[in-house]
This record gives sequence, structure tokens and C-alpha cells, in this order.
Amino acid sequence: MSSAEQTLAAGAARQSGDAVPVVRLEGVRKSFGDNLVLDGIDLSVSAGEVLVVIGASGSGKSTLLRCVNLLERVDSGRIFFEGDELTRKGVDLPAVRQRIGIVFQQFNLFPHLKVLDNLTLAVRRLRKVRRSEAEARAHELLARVGLAEKADQHPHQLSGGQQQRVAIARALMMDPHMMLFDEVTSALDPELVGEVLIVMRDLAREGMTMLVVTHEMQFAREVGDRVVFIDEGRIVEQGNPKDVLDRPKEERTRRFLHRSLQLADSLEQLTVEEAVDQDELREGGPQ
Repeated sequence: MSSAEQTLAAGAARQSGDAVPVVRLEGVRKSFGDNLVLDGIDLSVSAGEVLVVIGASGSGKSTLLRCVNLLERVDSGRIFFEGDELTRKGVDLPAVRQRIGIVFQQFNLFPHLKVLDNLTLAVRRLRKVRRSEAEARAHELLARVGLAEKADQHPHQLSGGQQQRVAIARALMMDPHMMLFDEVTSALDPELVGEVLIVMRDLAREGMTMLVVTHEMQFAREVGDRVVFIDEGRIVEQGNPKDVLDRPKEERTRRFLHRSLQLADSLEQLTVEEAVDQDELREGGPQ
């Protein structure tokens, strides 16, 4: 099945409500030294679903994402991808990672390579795709993210938003079955955020399964199928984006949204003492 057929099938599954879990986490725990970062996470992502993870810095969001494709090894619990347990002994990690695309906050492009070569390097080396075929696919993806004319430029000639779009196109070169996004707009100037979110929105509309860690609440509202709020390594609340973001049931969720100025009248009601308390909670520890 081609990449286009996969995304169409995923979109159809989401529309019909028959989506099956692409990723499933069972009782996942992860610590860094004495710091417990993930504390018994149970979570699943269905085919074609856009699951958005929110929470304060240091709550475990990014660590959760990195555990999905085993960039971080879990201490206990199990992770399944398309029915295959990734946490079992002997799993073929390189093969798994080719099926799970990931885009980080930092663009991680090779500065000495042109944009076109940044896109084609991995697929040529890992999958032995011919240069002509890889370059044709790269040009197609650059056009898809609005950068058709940038193929022969180097990363330093691009804006931050353009570099992040190149990073997304590079991840798509491997025809991933799922995409992970780790706060991909947090390092961008505000006026560049939209161009990246539009690319992500279009991927979602095409049926790509996505797990997104972000502070962009408007994206969560408009594109997310489900929002998960994590605090101190635990899932506190999850559900429909409008329910979680506008009518949170849990006090910890309300406090987070209030302090991040997402609830109505938050700025009017927030005191400096509350804001300082939140900043202190964010200090230290992995995200």
C-alpha cells in the first residue's frame, strides 16, 4: 500500500469510528535517577487519530514521546506499535524507527547539505533508493510543505519556520505510519508558527496518525481529536479538546489552563504569586 493509500485508509477509519490502536502503552514508567518522570502511563492512539499532549514543562510530555520509538528506554511497562511489542527483547529498532517519523523542537538539519540532500540522505542509505527516485519524492514533499523553490538552498538560508517544514518533509521521506511532533513550534518566532501548524493540519486532514506535544492550544482545539493533560508523569485528564480545554473536570487541569492563560479571564484573575509558583514547578527535570 502506498503512502497516499495508507493516509486515505487511515482517514476513512477515523471517519467510520473503526480505528484500531496504532500505538498502545501499558503501565509505562520511566525515571532519570531519582526523578520519576512517567508514572504508570496507559495510553493508545488509533489509526488516523491526532492525539495532543499538553502539560507544564517537566511534566513528562517529551519523555513520553521519546519512549514511543524507544529513543528513551522504559523502566517498566510495555509499548506496542501496530500490534508488535517494542519493549520485548530482540526488537529491530532501526526498522521500527523507519515506520515512526519524529520532528523535534530543534530542526536538526545537516548544515553542510542542501535541502534536497537533507531529505534524500536517509532514504538512499537505509533503503537503498536510487538518487533519481529519492530526489523526485523529495521535490514532491517540498512542494507539499510549500518549499518547492528551496531545494538547492542550505539550512542557514532559510527561516526557522522553513527549516521546520524541511524537517517535517524529511521525516515524511520514509513513508512513516505515524508522526511524532515534540513542541515543534516552541523555538519559532510567533509569526512563523502558523506556517508549520498549517502543514501539520494538512497532514491530519490526510489521515496521518499523529502524537503531538505542544503548547499551541488553538491547534489542539481545531485539529486534535483528543487532548491528554499530563502532570507529574501521570495522565490527569483526557477527552474531546473542547471539553478538556473549555470545561476541564479536574482541578489540576483547570489550574494549568488558568496559569497558562487559556481559560477565560485568566490574565485578569492570575496573581504574580501563582505565576511564580508555576515557574518554580517547571524548574529542573526532563520534560
